[in-house]
Amino acid sequence: MAAQEDAEEYELVVEAAGRLFVQLGYDGTTLQMIGEVAGMSAQKISRLAEDKQHLYLEVMTRYADAEGAYMRSVMARVPPDITGLRTLVDSYLDYSVAHPQLRALWVHRWLQDAADVQDVEGLYRPLLAAVVEMFRGAVRADYDLELGLWNIIWIVNGFIHVGIVDEEGNRRFADHPPTLRRFRAYMHDMLERSAR
Repeated sequence: MAAQEDAEEYELVVEAAGRLFVQLGYDGTTLQMIGEVAGMSAQKISRLAEDKQHLYLEVMTRYADAEGAYMRSVMARVPPDITGLRTLVDSYLDYSVAHPQLRALWVHRWLQDAADVQDVEGLYRPLLAAVVEMFRGAVRADYDLELGLWNIIWIVNGFIHVGIVDEEGNRRFADHPPTLRRFRAYMHDMLERSAR
């Protein structure tokens, strides 16, 4: 019974930590804050989860695993050609729009948040390598597909969190269907022009 209770409390702690890391970043979050959100003391948090770094890695691993499972399911059903690559890129955009909290974690990280936590990026290396391997033959021989994929990742993150300023001066985000369509069309065009 105690083990089940600890497991349930651990899940509450991970959920609370995840929300705070998304909002404030790793460096802006303390165990005390996590405890307040989870409804328990910082000492109990330490007993359940060791330390803040452990919680950060747990949150990042869970997000990476969920995103990886989704992307691999898309890879399993698309052909290894440029149409399949376009579908995969569309699916990445759709997943990112549906899960902006993951993109927020990466924006924090790119701003040197959690700089002392090493190799979080390594969680994504196997998926990126699998995509490159699958679609290598779909692009021209001299195209750096890995860097092209990183470019997609960067612009999607920027679009999700910064948006686009339209001709009237309004900042539009992915929740604005015409802007999302425009961004998607741009990604397709960029992919076609650079990869073929």
